[in-house]
Amino acid sequence: MGERIVSMKRNIYLLATCFAAIALSACSGPKQATAELEFVRAPQVQPNPNPAAPLAAIITFKASSHATTTIHISNEHHSWSLSFPEDRDPEMGLPIVGFRPNSRYELSVSIESETGAVQKSDTLHYESPGLPTHAAEFPGIKVGKVDTERAEPGYRLFNPRRRIPRDTPLGNEEELRFGESFGMLVMTDIEGNPVWYYQTDSRIAGFSYQGNGRIFYVTADFRLVEIDMLGNTTRSWYAAQRPQGEDVGTPVDALTFHHDADLMENGNIIALSTVRRKIENYFTSEYDSDAPKKDQWVMGDRIVEFSPDGKILWDWDAFDHMPSRRIGYETFSTYWERRSFPGTIDWSHANEITKLDDGSVMVNFRYQSAILNLDGKTGEIRWIFGEPGGWPEALQSKLISLEGDARWPWHQHAPLFTAKGTLLMFDNGNYRARPFDAPTPVSETWSRAVEYEVDFDSMTARQIWTSEGAELNKYVTIAMGNASETPSRNNVLVGYGAIVDPDRVDEMTWQNRAQFDQVTRCIEYTRDSPATVVWELELLPAGSDPKIGWNVFGCKIITELDI
Repeated sequence: MGERIVSMKRNIYLLATCFAAIALSACSGPKQATAELEFVRAPQVQPNPNPAAPLAAIITFKASSHATTTIHISNEHHSWSLSFPEDRDPEMGLPIVGFRPNSRYELSVSIESETGAVQKSDTLHYESPGLPTHAAEFPGIKVGKVDTERAEPGYRLFNPRRRIPRDTPLGNEEELRFGESFGMLVMTDIEGNPVWYYQTDSRIAGFSYQGNGRIFYVTADFRLVEIDMLGNTTRSWYAAQRPQGEDVGTPVDALTFHHDADLMENGNIIALSTVRRKIENYFTSEYDSDAPKKDQWVMGDRIVEFSPDGKILWDWDAFDHMPSRRIGYETFSTYWERRSFPGTIDWSHANEITKLDDGSVMVNFRYQSAILNLDGKTGEIRWIFGEPGGWPEALQSKLISLEGDARWPWHQHAPLFTAKGTLLMFDNGNYRARPFDAPTPVSETWSRAVEYEVDFDSMTARQIWTSEGAELNKYVTIAMGNASETPSRNNVLVGYGAIVDPDRVDEMTWQNRAQFDQVTRCIEYTRDSPATVVWELELLPAGSDPKIGWNVFGCKIITELDI
């Protein structure tokens, strides 16, 4: 009997212990999950150690195990969050982008493991630095109209380029160095507040935001550079035959890189380069058809596609496919002389290249006032969009005709196919003629964004939209510029590159325009007819002796900070 009682007591004890363990497990489950994730070293925020991107900061910490990270940043005016996958090592530093200058912020760090365990840090405090105050180091930014209901939400990325007026077409050494030794990218919010900027030692031309926290750009010293949002160079390439610059990065067998390049999904790079040829009995004037001819060094465009290790996989030489004696205005503009190729004139002057989904290549030739589409394998010209004069008989079947009374673009930039398949571009409108017809006066060559519907079966196009007719003043943009559609509002964002001084445009000729001040604007239009302006940003000239002007190669929408 006693043994039975002892046995019963033992069983009751075991059952009680079991139930207690179950209850403890149920109650303490979350605590145990939390306990398996912790900050081994607490988060700290500090300024970006790379001075090239001073508005950015980094957060470092150590966690007990791999975890995703969310960082929330806020003050009384703005708040946003940044997320990082578990393969981003917080001990190496996580980039924080989005700070407005001279502002105080609170930051909190949350980490979460695969099992759902969460830890949150104490509140951190950070004060962002101010902007450079010298007139030559950062442009003044003025935002005009901001229609938050109709303008595209997100950020605007552009590349300020500084300049001082040139006394001569070629410019002296000081004038050239002032512009070419300074490169910058700036991102602002819709209110025009800078939230990130980057500075380097060579002027930036074409650029693209890669959507993975990387920006890819082309420099004046013939390099292609990829950076992260902390301003660190992640990859770079340089033209091995270039006449200037340090040999940093991966060499590519090319004379130059200029204006534009694309990083493609397969990892290859397609870029604009050049070929320099001596042509006998060539033109010496774009205004006088009877001017004596002579042997000339002529620069034409070359396209190169190469692998990340610099091996050229495909190339295309404009001299082999286009008529080299079909010249355009500015062939004798000293463009290549200013870039260390003395005695060299500029013939085709491409400024944009795109590898299309069908494998073909679209190239914009500014001085030819023509957009060409090339077979991506054979290099054969498939079609030509532009003013049709001067093309040889062999290419007449490639010409697209324009319906109605719409006008062709002249000296255009940045053509692209929109989501609905239309052709959108920035039409500088310069000259509105080819040699040796008389050019239209500067004061009558307004610039615009323009959109065409193209039927490649019938080889016809019709204009379906233009920014002309908007309520703002008209601008004469003598160089650079772009137009792109916005992803959610279906608007068009236009970068007016180098606008000649609107108050003195009547004094200008095509020969003396470089001696005047320039301004620049980024303007967002609705696709209504007439278009309506819903957002505008202006870069302001600064200083007095000399007065420093600013322009941009282009302006682009960044919908979110993906870093």
